[in-house]
Order: sequence, then structure tokens, then C-alpha cells
Amino acid sequence: MELDVGRTPALNPHIAARFVGALTGMRVGLRESLARRPFLKNVSIMLTGAALGQSVSILLSPVLTRVFSPQQFGILSVYTAILSIIVVMASLRYEMTLPLAACDEDAINLAAVCGCALVATTAVLALAAFTFPISWARLIWPTALSARRVHIYSGMLVLGFFCLGAYYIVLYMATRQGAYRAIANTRVGQGVVGPLSQIGMGLAHLGGHGLVLGSIIGQSAGTFGLLRKVLQGRDDLLKAVSWRRMTALAARYRRFPLIASWAALLDLAGGNQLLYLLVSVQFSPRIAGFIFLAERIVARPLAIVGTSILQVFLGEAGKTVSSDPAKLKSRFYQVTTRQFGLALVWIVTANLLAAALFPLAFGAKWSEGVVYLQAMSLGYLIQAVVLPVFHTLQIMEKQALAAIWQVGRLVTVTAGFALCVQLNVSAPWTIFCYSATQAASCLVLFALIAKSIQELQR
Repeated sequence: MELDVGRTPALNPHIAARFVGALTGMRVGLRESLARRPFLKNVSIMLTGAALGQSVSILLSPVLTRVFSPQQFGILSVYTAILSIIVVMASLRYEMTLPLAACDEDAINLAAVCGCALVATTAVLALAAFTFPISWARLIWPTALSARRVHIYSGMLVLGFFCLGAYYIVLYMATRQGAYRAIANTRVGQGVVGPLSQIGMGLAHLGGHGLVLGSIIGQSAGTFGLLRKVLQGRDDLLKAVSWRRMTALAARYRRFPLIASWAALLDLAGGNQLLYLLVSVQFSPRIAGFIFLAERIVARPLAIVGTSILQVFLGEAGKTVSSDPAKLKSRFYQVTTRQFGLALVWIVTANLLAAALFPLAFGAKWSEGVVYLQAMSLGYLIQAVVLPVFHTLQIMEKQALAAIWQVGRLVTVTAGFALCVQLNVSAPWTIFCYSATQAASCLVLFALIAKSIQELQR
């Protein structure tokens, strides 16, 4: 018997038709299901873009860890920590008011207020950065600094501050309009442009400077495209901008710059960003680099999921906080419980596989990072749970309560770290204590939000 290997069996046309019909039916059914559930639809759009961007970033991470050393990643971690802490002041938190605007005319005037605030704060930062004593800069920077290097990093800090501040303004404008697909596209662009820029800088032997500059390029990718999408066909809105209305709205929402901006600064200082500075000064930039890699691979995917949900949650909460508190409560618990399940599975899996995959994927010099991933895991888990609802107190205009919590967290985590250092506790256990304190603080925030929503219903 001979086999005719030159031909393949013909597919039954009836089976093929059924298969295509089944796929079409599934696609139509999914589309109709999402159409009935706009919150889920918007979250799925945001998550798709975020997942694509983060997937590219993760896939390129093994290249980055072979181009750059743990110490150079330590430089990036310190730069990122400083930028993340101060950038919340870029628009004095007026960007948070955009989802609350009563009409489009108010929104565009608030956006103009944000733009003016950004220019002013960038000018103040530039003055401070270039007059900052070099001896002070050397105390917090993980590597030796010459005067020239101080000026280079100062310039990149000012540039990153302005670019990221501008992106946040446009992001909240897009959130108010429900332009989630356009936001998702920027997430993809950032996930691709950032790592590719950093790899290019590394191949050009620019070292830590290139790693930081590539980060700036990635963070600001898509800003102008998103702005164009927001303003497309709405030239009439620009004519509605007036100094009188801007002044009135700035005064109406004055609690955001007076309370929320400083509270947000304290919040970022009390978050994981502070840890990079503390570890770099007290232990070594290599350890800061290990924690940065753990955050990039394990915590950042959860953060992207959380922030994707956060943008949709804020858009909905801005409308339901005064009109439908019951819906706000239901959405709050729905989001946090599902985020807990997702985060738990992800972090447990990461811990089980890290010992085998870290040296294989990132190189033998990164294997030491596994213990720091394990030390940070508890904090990553609880932070992931509250991230999608993190700004709920701000939306409810409870800035004072949020500020009290943020001050309390900053004092608690700093005191815990200092106590461990005083007792000569090893670096992994000191970082674990920091992580556990973060987790406890986030549980307190969860309880405060839940109580505030319950009081709103009454």
C-alpha cells in the first residue's frame, strides 16, 4: 500500500461551515455581552492594551538585564523613585478634577488650569534641581557623582517631570471622555518604545544615563496622539477657555492643590518608591536594582491591571458618587475581590517559579534577586488589591482623611525600616518588614474607603 504524501485530506465543507459559524457566534455573543456591561467592556479594552504593552516589556527584559548591570538598574530605580514622588505635584492634583467636571466647557478650563500649573511647577523644579547642593545629591545617589553628572541627571529629572506630568493631564481628559481604546493604544506604545529605547541606549554604551533617558521616552510615548484624539472635532471647546472660568474652577476645587497634592506627595514617599532610596543609601544600589527587577516583572503587571481598572472606575465613580452610592459600593467590592484573586494566583506562581527562571531568563548575576522578590510579595499582593480603588477618597472629596492615612503610612514604614537598621537586621528581612508594613497600611486604607462609602449611602 502506498501513501500519497503530496496530498492532504480535504476538509468536509459542512464541518468547516459549522466551525466558522461557531466562531462567529462566539464573537457576536461576546460583543453583545460586553455591550450590556459597559464597565467590563471598558476594562477589557484597557487590559488588552496594557497586557500587550507589558508583554513586550517583559519579553525584552532579558535583553535589558544583559545590556545593563544591577548597579545601573539601581541608578534607574533611584531616578524613578524621585520622579514618581515629585511628579504628583506636576498639576497640583487638578488633573483629578477632570472626571468631576459638570460639562465639557468646565473640563477644558480645568485642563487649562492643569497646564498652567504644570508650567509653573516645572519652572520651580528646574530652579531647585540646578541649585541643589552637589554634596546633598551625593548622599542619595547610588554612584559617584561629578558636577557634570549632577547637571545631566538634573536636566533629565526636569524633562521627565514635564513629559510625565503632561501625559497625566491628557490621560485624565481621555478618561472623562471614555476614550479607553485610545488610552490602551498609548499603553502599547509605552511598553514597546520604552524598552527598545533603553536597549538602543545600552548598545550605544550610554550606561545609566541611557537607561534613564529611555525610560523618559517610554513614559511620554503617545501623549500627543492621545491629546489629538481627545480634541478631535472639538475646536469649539478651545474657544470656551477663559481666565475668569479658570479662576472660578481653580477656587472651586482648591482642596486638591491645598490638601490632595501634598497628601499625594506623602503617599508616594510612603510607597515602594521610598524603598529604593532607603535601600540604595543603607545597603547598596545592587539590591535596589534587584528590587527594581522584581517590581518590573511581578508587581508591574498587577499595577497595569490595577491602573487599567482604576481609570474606568474613576470615570464611573465620578458620576455615581453623588447619584448612585449603592452602585459605587457594589463596584468597589466587585473590583477589589476579583483583583485579590488575580493577584494571589500571580504572586504565588511567580514565587514558585522565580528560583528556576531568574538565572535562566536574566542571567546568573540576577539570581540573588529571588530572595528580594519573596521579601516584597506580601506588600505587592495587598497593594494590588487597593490600587484599582486607590483614589476613591479623593473622588468623594475626603482629601483630609486621605492625607491623614498617607501621613500615617509614611511615618509607619519609615520608622519600621529605621528600627530594622538600628537592630542590624539583614537586608532581606528589613525589606520584608517594610513590605509587611505596607500591606498593613493598605488594609487600613481599604477599611477607610469601605466605611466612607457606607456613610455616603446613609
